[in-house]
Amino acid sequence: MKLDIVLPHENFRGLSYGEWATEWTRWLFSDDPTYNGEDILFLRGNVNYGPIGGKEGGPQYLDPKAIYYRTGKNREIIFENTSICIGIFTSTFSLGEIYEGRKISSIPYLRYIANKDTDGGSIWATITKKGEKATKIVRDLINYRFESPLFLLSVPKNSKLRKKMDYPPDPGSYYTISAGYFVILKWLTPGTYKFRFGGNNASAYHTDSVYDVEVVKKIKNKVVDKSGIIR
Repeated sequence: MKLDIVLPHENFRGLSYGEWATEWTRWLFSDDPTYNGEDILFLRGNVNYGPIGGKEGGPQYLDPKAIYYRTGKNREIIFENTSICIGIFTSTFSLGEIYEGRKISSIPYLRYIANKDTDGGSIWATITKKGEKATKIVRDLINYRFESPLFLLSVPKNSKLRKKMDYPPDPGSYYTISAGYFVILKWLTPGTYKFRFGGNNASAYHTDSVYDVEVVKKIKNKVVDKSGIIR
């Protein structure tokens, strides 16, 4: 299967991969990280951490065998010209956060931590069109590792995912950097596809996601405006 992938050095719709990492992160922390018919579909990992013992504010835990499924009735349905941006394995940190007992107080250290948190493990990303075999989305994901510029991240109080993250942020605005592996598909032909992607680092952080994406043809509007016709 031939895929039209945005290459690492390319800009897409005027944005670099690093800038798309910013847009993806803002979407992830938003009050409604779902697809609502936009011209790009964002896919994410299994953000589903819970407090150990049910105690809010304590350490967060994620089942190491957990998989995030968006399949069957929960599949994504998009039009054929819709692009897809996949956050395969990512890390997001902000100035002022505490990481391993130390406060992140400088931009160089922030960049170092955001990148360090993705190291030491493995990553994968495959696509399967219905009736065909699974293939890698890109040959070598190492070439698709990016980091965002420093950006202002606004976390609303009603963010649906913030409390499920390994380091749940309080509502507010933070100077932030996201790093990790991102791939953008420009479009797909009509059909049904299964995406599986994820990764892990040297510690306990991991993600594994399975999405079904149905791509449908866009119905052309055949309505003719006759308002100016004189009868």
